[in-house]
Amino acid sequence: MKKLLFITISLFLINNGNAQDKKKYKGYMPFNHNNLWGIVDSTQKTIIEPKYNDIRILGELDYVSLDDEIIFDLEKGTQQKSLGTFKTEVIINKQRFYLFNNGDTSLLIDLKNNEKIALSLKYSNFENVTLTNPNSGIENEFIIGQLDYDSYILLKNNKKLPSVISGKISEPDLLVDESSNKNVYFTAIKNSKIYVYNSNLKVVNTFLNDEKLNENLESLAKKINSDGLSQKCFTCAETMGNGSFSEDPLLPEIFEVSYRSNYLSVIYKNKKGEEIEVRPYQTFEKGCGYLDGVTFGKNLIFTDLNYVRPKKLMFPKEYLD
Repeated sequence: MKKLLFITISLFLINNGNAQDKKKYKGYMPFNHNNLWGIVDSTQKTIIEPKYNDIRILGELDYVSLDDEIIFDLEKGTQQKSLGTFKTEVIINKQRFYLFNNGDTSLLIDLKNNEKIALSLKYSNFENVTLTNPNSGIENEFIIGQLDYDSYILLKNNKKLPSVISGKISEPDLLVDESSNKNVYFTAIKNSKIYVYNSNLKVVNTFLNDEKLNENLESLAKKINSDGLSQKCFTCAETMGNGSFSEDPLLPEIFEVSYRSNYLSVIYKNKKGEEIEVRPYQTFEKGCGYLDGVTFGKNLIFTDLNYVRPKKLMFPKEYLD
């Protein structure tokens, strides 16, 4: 649980200043005190007391899920009862839907429009994927639905979510045209063989294993007049960076900020007067992109460079040491 919480802890600090012009500014942000989560507004007033063990971001800081009990609307400052355990989000017909699981059922909901899609199967994850015809440039949009550890269904991207490959598949991956960096083939294992599908999901080849597939990447590339293909691990975790932080962090007086050998050093003085160096970290979260954070003592500080104007810390003053 602690390991999972650490991943979600770092979801809130944005480091790309150029995104300010693109995003709608928020009046609320999550904060962490003594390993518990709450909500603070842009005046540093506590809106929801820090009493929740887990928090998840929905969308681009549009909503937060608190202990799978509350969905808090960061735009309106309102809350509603959660529909279950938030799992992921997916774009369907250019609408952002959120996947919730409740017992043995799954539900997709567009919270902004209160539009729901009941699902016949229980899904643990959804991912958007686009396949491009390299000759015509036509793009076909699909969704990969994960049922359990290595059981998937490929779905057409519309609100009926029909299956487009018969039966369940495992180890879904993509083959990418190296010159255009577009996905041109979809691969998956069925009946102990690797099937290769084109952008129209026509089977163009089958292989006994990954080694045989790799041996034939050149011939697959020739079929579409590509200079070369590379495999894209669809199921791999996103690579995380670390050590990044804004060059002009706005921090409380308890922090001393300096640069040592071009590395940002943030020093925190605790109540005993001891100096503690706290290192910024960075992680990736779908919907928000790369996010920065810094922890000190019992707290986690959020900067809101991209989401709240003007730039300031979003942390209740009463919880500062």
